[in-house]
Amino acid sequence: MSKLHILNINLIAGRTGAARLAKTISEWLDPEKFEYHTIVGYDFGDDEKTTSIYKTCDTWLYKNLRYKLAVGLNFLFDWMTPGHIDLKFLESLSYWKDIDIIHLHSIQGGYFDWSILPELSKTKKIIMTLHDDWLVSGNDKNSLYFPYKTHKSYLKRKDIFTRSNIEYVGVSSWTTSKIKNDAIIGNNTARTIYNGINTSVFCKKDKEKSREKLGLPKDKKIILSIAGSGNKSNLKGLAFVMDIVEQYKTKKDILFITIGNHTENKVSDNFWELGWISSDMMAEYFSAADVFLYPTLADSFGLVVAESLACGCPVLTFNIGWVPELMKHKVNGYIANYKDAEDLQKWFEYILENREKLTVSLDDKFKQETMIVQYEELYKSLLM
Repeated sequence: MSKLHILNINLIAGRTGAARLAKTISEWLDPEKFEYHTIVGYDFGDDEKTTSIYKTCDTWLYKNLRYKLAVGLNFLFDWMTPGHIDLKFLESLSYWKDIDIIHLHSIQGGYFDWSILPELSKTKKIIMTLHDDWLVSGNDKNSLYFPYKTHKSYLKRKDIFTRSNIEYVGVSSWTTSKIKNDAIIGNNTARTIYNGINTSVFCKKDKEKSREKLGLPKDKKIILSIAGSGNKSNLKGLAFVMDIVEQYKTKKDILFITIGNHTENKVSDNFWELGWISSDMMAEYFSAADVFLYPTLADSFGLVVAESLACGCPVLTFNIGWVPELMKHKVNGYIANYKDAEDLQKWFEYILENREKLTVSLDDKFKQETMIVQYEELYKSLLM
């Protein structure tokens, strides 16, 4: 049997959950059975096999002007995009005729021409993994986070998607359920394949050794958080984190660390801001931390939550749709009422005193090996 050729298309390479998932699939698929190509809108990675539509760089000018303005505005308004991945572009690829399946991940951001999907799905099999359910859902409460998601834009997407033959994949059962309940998917089907965690990277390490390796104090309780874009009102709930940081700013026995900031800064003795770090280093930080504080406001699957649990670090988060699939209250972490700052504060205080009572581990269904087998089976089934 000849190899199956998969073309992955994604918004960004290197820095997002979707990017990491796509890279994992490409690296772990059986090379004797699959050939994998990747195209992204914006590239923050260093993979030689990834083609980027818009080149990125690490200069101050790019980070503070071009990326924030151009990418940000494209994300909000498709019509402002300087170019698209369209049929002409795809058909110009040297390997286009060999492609059997197109695997779409995050196609928001203006770099991909959605209107080609009905025609494209007549000649190629298409899978869309939904890392963000709002892409193919109606105007629910999460629409408040995406200003361009008006009823008019929803109807436009609905017209495109209902005329397209797409196999949808939700990264959590909650996400898949939302997809199935929306008319936008038409007669298409949806299934769940959880994002898989590489437990050879994200695994429990000796806390003292991890702290020594990272240069972290051994006599403090370390609270880890994800900064996201660095905006205090972002969807990672950084505003809630900062409220707690403010309340504990005089505590000498606690160190708060946020990861994923645009710049690095030791703000005070008990609050450090770090930039983007590798998966290997992230696993060290999870192992070194006492708590992963993640008051997310909108996620389809908590990839970082699964990574934290795999490293034995308990999680404190808000109760949103996918959380009960990953977490058990008072077993591997604590679940606060959604957007309830007082409840979050209560469980934060509780977890500091009761950390040792928790049994933290990751279920096998969230492991990378399980995910790879399910995607391989899906790829093969589409061409039977």
